[in-house]
Amino acid sequence: MKAIESGTIKKIIMEDGREFSAKSLIIATGKSYRKLNVPGEDKFMGHGVAYCSTCDAPFFSGRKVIVVGGGNSGIEAAIDLAKVAENVVVVQFLDRLTADKILIEKLNEFKNVRIMYEREVTSIKGRNSMESATVRNRKTGAMDEIQADGLFVEIGLIPNSAIVKGLVRLNSEGEIMVDCSCRTNVPGIFAAGDVTDVPFKQIIVAGGEGAKAALSACNYVLQMDTAAV
Repeated sequence: MKAIESGTIKKIIMEDGREFSAKSLIIATGKSYRKLNVPGEDKFMGHGVAYCSTCDAPFFSGRKVIVVGGGNSGIEAAIDLAKVAENVVVVQFLDRLTADKILIEKLNEFKNVRIMYEREVTSIKGRNSMESATVRNRKTGAMDEIQADGLFVEIGLIPNSAIVKGLVRLNSEGEIMVDCSCRTNVPGIFAAGDVTDVPFKQIIVAGGEGAKAALSACNYVLQMDTAAV
């Protein structure tokens, strides 16, 4: 998708030049995993580099793994992996963990977890699959090479809202702001799911919001047609 033009009739312009028109529009573009953007990340995606411990933790049973991120998602991933992996190294950018206390206490129960504070991954290396990651000490600049079979990036998600920036109202996180009927601030444009500012990013919540958005969009079109008669 290249651009969206608002008006009584909305126009969607695709990258290949195709155009679509509609009386109402629902934005449900979700979120994307925030990436490290370091050498080797894309090369080893699916070959050691992962973004979902719930999905991929079982593949690392008895192996060495790194988790990047000390927030709730990072610590939850570290807990999941500590149950099956040989050892887990948590690389945290800050000098402390920012996860909820109850998660930190749970992580501390595991003896196969090591936390490296004020560190950042600068590259991921290997041949056919990941074999190690280079980690920089943010205070001293010293570099460490950590041998690992996998690396889980758990540093948050980015709303896929760039296409509507400047068109509809976004919050400070880049999420589309909607009301209880999934309406944006632009008449006829609705939004649903993880791309919005609705709390609790869960499939069941997104599904329900999608149903609300569809009903609201349908009602908008019906009222629009009635007014035109």
